[in-house]
Amino acid sequence: MKKWGINYIFFVLLLVLGLIQAVSGFLLWLVIPGGHRGFGFGQVSGDLIWSRYTWIEIHDWTAVAFVIVVIIHIILHWRWIVETSKRIIGVRK
Repeated sequence: MKKWGINYIFFVLLLVLGLIQAVSGFLLWLVIPGGHRGFGFGQVSGDLIWSRYTWIEIHDWTAVAFVIVVIIHIILHWRWIVETSKRIIGVRK
């Protein structure tokens, strides 16, 4: 596969994982909060969507996948990162 195809796949993965993180984080923060924050929809929301525990699992495992994809993305672009950094700080060959 060509480099642009691999980059596109990683871009889509990062986009999807980031959106899942945002949605699950928002739901855990406002819609189905735990503990003393009682301004969520409580048990009704948990029954309709999934339980709070399920959303925490989704949020946590998506974060792990996101970090792995970011590390691979950095490895794939390492040469560009080094060369651009050299250009920015003014290192001459």
